[in-house]
Amino acid sequence: MQAEGYYNEAKKLYEEGRLQDALLAFEQAYAGYTQQNDAARAAQVANDLGVVYYLVGRRDDARKMLQDALTTFEQLGDAMGQAKALGNLARVLERSGARDEAEKNYQRAAELFHQVGDKGLEADTWRALSQMQLQRGRWLEALATYDRALAARGGSSALRAFLQLPARLLGIRS
Repeated sequence: MQAEGYYNEAKKLYEEGRLQDALLAFEQAYAGYTQQNDAARAAQVANDLGVVYYLVGRRDDARKMLQDALTTFEQLGDAMGQAKALGNLARVLERSGARDEAEKNYQRAAELFHQVGDKGLEADTWRALSQMQLQRGRWLEALATYDRALAARGGSSALRAFLQLPARLLGIRS
């Protein structure tokens, strides 16, 4: 089977929840695209493979694969690929306890999603960062970040005004 065939099979298996089988197929696709010197497709598969590694508990492998994907996307100038890899890497880092690094990656991912015009993924990423800030006890930052998520989605101005109230009461302008 060719790399593309393995990749399509991997996506199907992933959607069916058969993660171990999907993992094997993604690995075959990655090897195939790497052998074909197709950097763009290899990076896309590396990003997907990193997610599956994370889901099956292989965090070190996930981190390595996502970092490889990010590096390739940067070399290719693929902002959307970079944003996705950064967001996925941030999730792995967050769950691994590297929260400062995770925050930086969430921030960069959200900014790149904004740059490429994907408001949905931008909002989701700001929201993930906001939840992390809230868990770390930085509730004012979390409110400001959540406000950015609402703004990305075109959120209600009344709700946004309510969320900005604590900051305004403390003299912080957003």
